[in-house]
Amino acid sequence: MVRETYYVTPKGELHETNIDSQLNSFEIKANREELIQVERVIEKLRSQKYVQQNDFFSVNHYKEKEVDSHRNWTDEAIYDLYRIVHQLGTPETKQKIEEMGVLSALNHNTKK
Repeated sequence: MVRETYYVTPKGELHETNIDSQLNSFEIKANREELIQVERVIEKLRSQKYVQQNDFFSVNHYKEKEVDSHRNWTDEAIYDLYRIVHQLGTPETKQKIEEMGVLSALNHNTKK
């Protein structure tokens, strides 16, 4: 399968072109199936952000067990995004992520 170039931002945005040189985006090469995996991970991350925004108005926001559960879920979603970006990334992208130390830091906080 042919791999195309895409750009993923740390916010979880996916673009076909590098739209903002000031925003640190990660260049990846992905075929259609891999792109679908990236989109699923991004959707998982976005759905958690939506849950967190709504949680602020919930009494669960003040329950430590609930907050920890959401925090762990978010860490896993972020880890999954960086993991797949690293996996599909160009050599420059892989180097950036490795220098950031984000995978080891997030992996330490997840149950993976």
